[in-house]
Amino acid sequence: MKRAKTKSLEEINRQTLKSRINLVLIVIFSLCLLLILRLGYLQIVQGDEYQEEIENAQYVEINQSVPRGEIYDRNGNLLVGNESRPAIYFTRHRNMNTSQIMDVASELSNYIQMDVESISLRDKQDFIINNYPDETSSLMSDETTLLEDGNISRSEFNEEFYNRADEEFVDSILSDEDLNTLGIYVEMANAPELNPVVIKNEDVTEEEFASVNSALEELEGISTGMDWDRYYPYDDTLKTIFGEVSSPDEGLPRELLEDYLSRGYSRNDRVGKTYLEYQYEDVLQGEKEQVKYSTDKSGRIINQETVESGKPGDDLYLSIDIELQLELEELAEHHLTSLRQLAEEITERDEVTGDIDYTIIPEYLDTVLLAVQDPENGDVLAMVGKQINDEGEIVDYHYGTLTSTFVPGSSTKAATIITGYQEDVLEAGEVMLDEPLNFSGDNNPRTSFFNRDSQIPIDDQEALMVSSNVYMYKTALRIAGMEYTDNMSLPHDITEAGQILRNGMNQFGLGVSTGIDLPNEATGLSPDFGQYPASNYLYLSIGQYDTYSALQLSQYVSTIATRGKRMELNLAKEVRGSDTNEEGPVLKSFNPTVLNTVDISEEEWDQVQNGFYDVFNTHDQSTDRYGTGWDAFHELELKAAGKTGTAETFKDGTDVFNQTYLGYAPYDDPDMAFSVIFPNMPYTIPFFPAQYFGADVINKFYELEYGHEEEEPFNYDTDWFYQQLEYGEY
Repeated sequence: MKRAKTKSLEEINRQTLKSRINLVLIVIFSLCLLLILRLGYLQIVQGDEYQEEIENAQYVEINQSVPRGEIYDRNGNLLVGNESRPAIYFTRHRNMNTSQIMDVASELSNYIQMDVESISLRDKQDFIINNYPDETSSLMSDETTLLEDGNISRSEFNEEFYNRADEEFVDSILSDEDLNTLGIYVEMANAPELNPVVIKNEDVTEEEFASVNSALEELEGISTGMDWDRYYPYDDTLKTIFGEVSSPDEGLPRELLEDYLSRGYSRNDRVGKTYLEYQYEDVLQGEKEQVKYSTDKSGRIINQETVESGKPGDDLYLSIDIELQLELEELAEHHLTSLRQLAEEITERDEVTGDIDYTIIPEYLDTVLLAVQDPENGDVLAMVGKQINDEGEIVDYHYGTLTSTFVPGSSTKAATIITGYQEDVLEAGEVMLDEPLNFSGDNNPRTSFFNRDSQIPIDDQEALMVSSNVYMYKTALRIAGMEYTDNMSLPHDITEAGQILRNGMNQFGLGVSTGIDLPNEATGLSPDFGQYPASNYLYLSIGQYDTYSALQLSQYVSTIATRGKRMELNLAKEVRGSDTNEEGPVLKSFNPTVLNTVDISEEEWDQVQNGFYDVFNTHDQSTDRYGTGWDAFHELELKAAGKTGTAETFKDGTDVFNQTYLGYAPYDDPDMAFSVIFPNMPYTIPFFPAQYFGADVINKFYELEYGHEEEEPFNYDTDWFYQQLEYGEY
């Protein structure tokens, strides 16, 4: 029998060790394989994603603000510039908490002084809660116990402290140093990460600027640089028209936030808020500097690099002539204050004599508006508004030329006549009787101012010269399909005729946008014709119903001056590249735009323009009839043409007049047109002589543009005018 072979103990141990080694190797191999697969997955599948996250954690591109483009007048005079000033900035690094910000603010307070007047009570209260626990507890002893016992929350505790800690309490605790630190902290606290914000840019002294510069290594996130602000070489002249720019603290204005965010702006960008600054934001804003920040793992900035240099905004050149603007403002103030004084002196005299029957309230005479333009291309040369406020001070009201509208009176009668031509109800030179018009249901006849009780044949030209109401009424009736007969009934439905007449006004820019490159233009009121539609329709035909602005009236008279070419009004003439030493290259020109053409025959235009000439220049000796503007305009060196208007209206229940004066010069080749509005003038006959302002405007234009001899502005003589009021003559 054969004996079985057995393994030795040593052999068994060796085999066991070998098996264990193989097992460990298999495990190591498997782990290595898993690691390789995982690394491959991370590199191949998710490599781009993680690489992007790493880069974003290290580098952030931000936009630095640059100075806005400047604004100049048509002759290259600076109207709105940039004033450079030293500034202290703060850039918040990533993960920077409020405690760290407070530490920086506390350190920075050793170097600069802040204006602390605007610090809110809430900010002061929060500062005390965080920095003066003993004083807080002394005021809130019961609440402190409740808070420590967990019976009230921290927010409830704070809310009660806000209610109890008044200005007197907080001011008794906070030192000047506390307030200065708090003033800095408030500016820093809401800073977005890695986006520089201004801490102080007003009244930064040389000493402050230098001391901060020398301590930058100790002041985390603090830097120095230059900021800018708008300045106005001509002070408040046209400042409202130029518009506003938001402050560094304000950033994007709340009311324009969505608009600007949709255009790619950041919330802390300084932008145009109103008028030209807003209208031409894309021109004036410029291209912001791009800076790349490097941060460490904790989010602290370790380096910064300028990726792309910023570029100041482009410069905007306007149609405005600032020299003309300033001279006309002075004239406007002279006439407004002189007419107010005339009203005051007449009122004082009548209180003694009691010999006039007019109610004159001098305080109502408080506004004048003027627009001057080139009729050929729509350039606005000057826009003047002046008001006398409740304290008797004269203040600018330039924006009123486009935002305020008034019933103009007879100055718009040419539009009625021209609509009659276009509707084939009136022929050039056609004669009608100016006579009292009697309508069924009317208590009083409707008449013209120059003719109360006679039958006078006049044509369209003379109807403009003497401002015939009756000629316009009869034309309006024809547009409505009716011929005047004595005691006739007025139509009940004038819907179609009213629209035709308003369309006739619209073609001159009355009641519609002038196209002016400014926001917030008022187009006027065109109310429903109401309970008495036909009567109100007739009032519309003589300028006594709808309302228009000074700019609309200027465009209207310019359209007549050019024989029907309505030009879009514009303030911007050119965009030029920014150049600190000289005028930059022209990047864009704003070419004149014809909005529409008023189509009538040459013969019809002759009648209208001759009528406008007669308004200013003609005294018909055979009839002893004068143009309504003859007194003020007939002696001008260069003959002008135009139209006057007087609209009856009310102010606080008192009868007043809106007086308007429109014109252009020279009458045969005009290069200027103007409109003047004096609202709420005394309701007197003769009218207050405000038309002399229009004559002075023409004289001043030709003095500045062509070197004509300077003319003294019209001086009002109270004795002369009072006598005319007393006897009712003019």
